[in-house]
Amino acid sequence: MRRLFAIAMLLGAAVEAPAQQGRPKTPEEIPPRHGVSYRGRTYFQGTPKQALDSAIETIEKGEMNYFVAHLMEPAYVDARVAERVRQLQPIVEAQLATLRDFQQKNIDKIEFEARVPTKPDQFHARVLSDTRAAAFRQLVRDIEAQFAEDPTVLKELRRFRGAGTFDDKGEAAKVGLPDFRDRELFFKKLDGRWYLENRQTEAPAPEPKMD
Repeated sequence: MRRLFAIAMLLGAAVEAPAQQGRPKTPEEIPPRHGVSYRGRTYFQGTPKQALDSAIETIEKGEMNYFVAHLMEPAYVDARVAERVRQLQPIVEAQLATLRDFQQKNIDKIEFEARVPTKPDQFHARVLSDTRAAAFRQLVRDIEAQFAEDPTVLKELRRFRGAGTFDDKGEAAKVGLPDFRDRELFFKKLDGRWYLENRQTEAPAPEPKMD
Protein backbone atom coordinates (compact mmCIF):
# COMPACT_ATOMS: atom_id res chain seq x y z
CA MET A 1 0.00 0.00 0.00
CA ARG A 2 1.42 3.36 -0.99
CA ARG A 3 2.21 5.62 1.92
CA LEU A 4 0.30 8.83 2.42
CA PHE A 5 2.35 11.86 1.54
CA ALA A 6 2.87 14.84 3.81
CA ILE A 7 5.81 16.91 4.92
CA ALA A 8 4.89 15.82 8.45
CA MET A 9 6.37 12.43 7.62
CA LEU A 10 9.79 14.05 7.55
CA LEU A 11 10.03 14.81 11.23
CA GLY A 12 7.09 13.38 13.15
CA ALA A 13 3.70 14.40 14.43
CA ALA A 14 2.05 17.72 13.73
CA VAL A 15 1.58 20.55 16.17
CA GLU A 16 -1.48 22.72 16.06
CA ALA A 17 -0.76 26.35 15.20
CA PRO A 18 -2.47 28.99 17.32
CA ALA A 19 -5.00 31.20 15.59
CA GLN A 20 -3.61 34.57 14.58
CA GLN A 21 -5.70 37.64 13.97
CA GLY A 22 -5.10 41.05 12.47
CA ARG A 23 -4.68 42.64 9.08
CA PRO A 24 -2.15 41.15 6.69
CA LYS A 25 1.27 42.77 7.02
CA THR A 26 3.28 44.13 4.14
CA PRO A 27 6.59 42.35 3.40
CA GLU A 28 8.46 45.23 5.04
CA GLU A 29 6.48 44.79 8.27
CA ILE A 30 7.04 41.06 8.67
CA PRO A 31 9.97 40.41 11.03
CA PRO A 32 12.63 37.75 10.55
CA ARG A 33 11.98 34.29 11.92
CA HIS A 34 14.87 32.41 13.48
CA GLY A 35 17.22 34.98 11.99
CA VAL A 36 15.90 34.52 8.45
CA SER A 37 14.56 37.68 6.78
CA TYR A 38 11.17 37.55 5.11
CA ARG A 39 11.29 37.81 1.30
CA GLY A 40 7.65 38.08 0.38
CA ARG A 41 8.37 39.87 -2.90
CA THR A 42 10.41 36.87 -4.04
CA TYR A 43 8.55 33.96 -2.48
CA PHE A 44 4.81 34.57 -2.62
CA GLN A 45 2.33 32.87 -0.33
CA GLY A 46 -0.87 34.81 -0.91
CA THR A 47 -2.60 31.59 -2.05
CA PRO A 48 -2.01 27.89 -1.33
CA LYS A 49 -0.73 27.48 -4.89
CA GLN A 50 1.77 30.31 -4.43
CA ALA A 51 2.93 28.82 -1.13
CA LEU A 52 3.50 25.45 -2.81
CA ASP A 53 5.35 27.12 -5.70
CA SER A 54 7.54 28.99 -3.22
CA ALA A 55 8.21 25.87 -1.16
CA ILE A 56 9.38 23.95 -4.22
CA GLU A 57 11.52 26.86 -5.43
CA THR A 58 13.30 27.31 -2.09
CA ILE A 59 14.01 23.58 -1.85
CA GLU A 60 15.31 23.44 -5.42
CA LYS A 61 17.57 26.44 -4.78
CA GLY A 62 18.88 24.97 -1.55
CA GLU A 63 17.35 27.77 0.53
CA MET A 64 16.08 25.32 3.11
CA ASN A 65 16.46 27.84 5.92
CA TYR A 66 13.86 30.05 4.25
CA PHE A 67 11.55 27.11 3.56
CA VAL A 68 11.65 26.06 7.21
CA ALA A 69 11.42 29.57 8.68
CA HIS A 70 8.71 31.08 6.50
CA LEU A 71 6.86 28.42 4.51
CA MET A 72 6.37 25.58 6.96
CA GLU A 73 3.68 25.92 9.63
CA PRO A 74 5.19 28.25 12.27
CA ALA A 75 3.91 26.39 15.33
CA TYR A 76 5.30 23.11 14.04
CA VAL A 77 8.73 24.63 13.37
CA ASP A 78 8.83 26.43 16.71
CA ALA A 79 7.92 23.23 18.55
CA ARG A 80 10.66 21.28 16.79
CA VAL A 81 13.16 24.05 17.58
CA ALA A 82 12.07 24.01 21.24
CA GLU A 83 12.75 20.27 21.40
CA ARG A 84 16.28 20.81 20.14
CA VAL A 85 16.81 23.74 22.51
CA ARG A 86 16.22 21.42 25.46
CA GLN A 87 18.79 19.01 24.07
CA LEU A 88 21.41 21.59 23.13
CA GLN A 89 21.23 24.15 25.94
CA PRO A 90 23.54 22.32 28.39
CA ILE A 91 26.12 21.86 25.62
CA VAL A 92 25.96 25.49 24.48
CA GLU A 93 26.11 26.74 28.07
CA ALA A 94 29.22 24.68 28.79
CA GLN A 95 30.91 25.89 25.60
CA LEU A 96 30.12 29.54 26.33
CA ALA A 97 31.30 29.19 29.92
CA THR A 98 34.62 27.78 28.71
CA LEU A 99 34.97 30.58 26.17
CA ARG A 100 34.04 33.21 28.77
CA ASP A 101 36.69 31.93 31.18
CA PHE A 102 39.31 31.89 28.45
CA GLN A 103 38.43 35.43 27.40
CA GLN A 104 38.64 36.70 30.96
CA LYS A 105 42.19 35.37 31.20
CA ASN A 106 43.07 37.12 27.93
CA ILE A 107 40.72 40.07 28.17
CA ASP A 108 43.12 42.59 26.63
CA LYS A 109 43.28 40.55 23.43
CA ILE A 110 39.49 40.20 22.98
CA GLU A 111 37.44 42.84 21.16
CA PHE A 112 34.62 44.15 23.34
CA GLU A 113 31.92 43.07 20.87
CA ALA A 114 33.23 39.50 20.86
CA ARG A 115 33.26 39.05 24.63
CA VAL A 116 30.90 36.61 26.29
CA PRO A 117 28.97 38.46 29.03
CA THR A 118 30.02 37.80 32.60
CA LYS A 119 26.91 39.12 34.35
CA PRO A 120 24.59 36.14 35.09
CA ASP A 121 21.46 37.58 33.45
CA GLN A 122 23.34 38.66 30.32
CA PHE A 123 25.19 35.35 30.15
CA HIS A 124 21.90 33.44 30.41
CA ALA A 125 20.38 35.56 27.64
CA ARG A 126 23.41 34.80 25.44
CA VAL A 127 23.05 31.09 26.15
CA LEU A 128 19.38 31.14 25.12
CA SER A 129 20.07 33.17 21.99
CA ASP A 130 22.93 30.95 20.84
CA THR A 131 21.00 27.78 21.68
CA ARG A 132 17.95 28.84 19.68
CA ALA A 133 20.15 29.67 16.71
CA ALA A 134 21.93 26.31 16.96
CA ALA A 135 18.62 24.47 17.35
CA PHE A 136 17.19 26.07 14.21
CA ARG A 137 20.32 25.25 12.23
CA GLN A 138 20.07 21.64 13.37
CA LEU A 139 16.41 21.46 12.36
CA VAL A 140 17.27 22.79 8.91
CA ARG A 141 20.05 20.22 8.56
CA ASP A 142 17.68 17.44 9.63
CA ILE A 143 15.12 18.43 7.01
CA GLU A 144 17.79 18.82 4.33
CA ALA A 145 18.98 15.31 5.14
CA GLN A 146 15.47 13.91 4.83
CA PHE A 147 15.00 15.48 1.41
CA ALA A 148 18.40 14.15 0.32
CA GLU A 149 17.65 10.65 1.59
CA ASP A 150 14.18 10.53 0.01
CA PRO A 151 14.11 12.40 -3.34
CA THR A 152 10.51 11.24 -3.88
CA VAL A 153 9.34 13.90 -1.41
CA LEU A 154 10.29 16.75 -3.75
CA LYS A 155 8.94 14.78 -6.71
CA GLU A 156 5.62 14.46 -4.89
CA LEU A 157 5.51 18.20 -4.23
CA ARG A 158 6.07 18.88 -7.92
CA ARG A 159 3.34 16.42 -8.79
CA PHE A 160 0.87 18.17 -6.48
CA ARG A 161 1.79 21.46 -8.11
CA GLY A 162 1.28 20.16 -11.63
CA ALA A 163 -1.72 17.88 -11.25
CA GLY A 164 -3.21 18.72 -7.89
CA THR A 165 -6.71 20.02 -7.29
CA PHE A 166 -6.77 22.92 -4.83
CA ASP A 167 -9.69 23.09 -2.41
CA ASP A 168 -9.62 26.41 -0.55
CA LYS A 169 -11.94 26.67 2.46
CA GLY A 170 -11.34 30.05 4.04
CA GLU A 171 -8.41 29.69 6.44
CA ALA A 172 -7.58 26.12 5.42
CA ALA A 173 -6.91 24.40 2.12
CA LYS A 174 -5.96 21.01 0.78
CA VAL A 175 -4.54 19.74 -2.49
CA GLY A 176 -5.50 16.35 -3.82
CA LEU A 177 -4.44 14.22 -6.76
CA PRO A 178 -7.22 12.95 -9.06
CA ASP A 179 -5.71 9.47 -9.35
CA PHE A 180 -4.81 9.06 -5.67
CA ARG A 181 -7.62 9.93 -3.30
CA ASP A 182 -5.59 9.05 -0.22
CA ARG A 183 -2.82 11.55 -0.97
CA GLU A 184 -3.28 15.16 0.04
CA LEU A 185 -1.35 18.24 1.10
CA PHE A 186 -2.76 20.65 3.67
CA PHE A 187 -2.26 24.38 4.06
CA LYS A 188 -3.17 26.91 6.75
CA LYS A 189 -3.65 30.65 6.42
CA LEU A 190 -2.17 32.85 9.14
CA ASP A 191 -2.04 36.65 8.99
CA GLY A 192 -2.86 36.60 5.30
CA ARG A 193 -0.10 34.12 4.37
CA TRP A 194 -0.41 30.44 3.50
CA TYR A 195 1.84 27.81 5.09
CA LEU A 196 2.40 24.16 4.36
CA GLU A 197 0.88 22.16 7.22
CA ASN A 198 2.38 19.09 8.77
CA ARG A 199 -0.33 16.50 8.84
CA GLN A 200 -1.55 13.69 6.67
CA THR A 201 -5.29 13.63 7.21
CA GLU A 202 -8.23 16.00 7.35
CA ALA A 203 -8.60 17.64 10.76
CA PRO A 204 -11.63 16.19 12.59
CA ALA A 205 -14.65 18.41 12.96
CA PRO A 206 -15.03 19.90 16.45
CA GLU A 207 -17.49 18.15 18.73
CA PRO A 208 -20.80 19.99 19.13
CA LYS A 209 -21.13 21.92 22.36
CA MET A 210 -23.66 20.64 24.82
CA ASP A 211 -26.10 23.15 26.29
